[in-house]
Amino acid sequence: MKSNLLQLITVSLALSFCVTANADTSITEVFTCQVKEGKTMDDVRAANSKWVKFMNANVDGGEIGSSIVTTVVGNATDGHFLYVDTFPNLEAWATAKKATEGNDEGEAIDAELAEVADCSENRLYSAEES
Repeated sequence: MKSNLLQLITVSLALSFCVTANADTSITEVFTCQVKEGKTMDDVRAANSKWVKFMNANVDGGEIGSSIVTTVVGNATDGHFLYVDTFPNLEAWATAKKATEGNDEGEAIDAELAEVADCSENRLYSAEES
């Protein structure tokens, strides 16, 4: 009995440490995109704002953010930008990926995003505050 109690306490402490250690870790997804011909960055901003609002309304806990990143200094290609989306954890990211499936509003927002830009690649990062 004591052995089981000691194991339970040890596992509980280990889990608590893991949760605390990961408290400042988030998930960041970065898409490399190009504005489509006939569209503007204002079109991109409008579509992205709808996406953020939809995700925060449809993912428990929300806290999903998105930035549109453009070059200030360096090799600047006209119409090139990044979507940088942030999620509080991997579960929120996975839920967000599924949120538009079978949802008319979500599918319409995805279609609008596809109408305004071609995104050639994306990467998923684990980000830690320092």
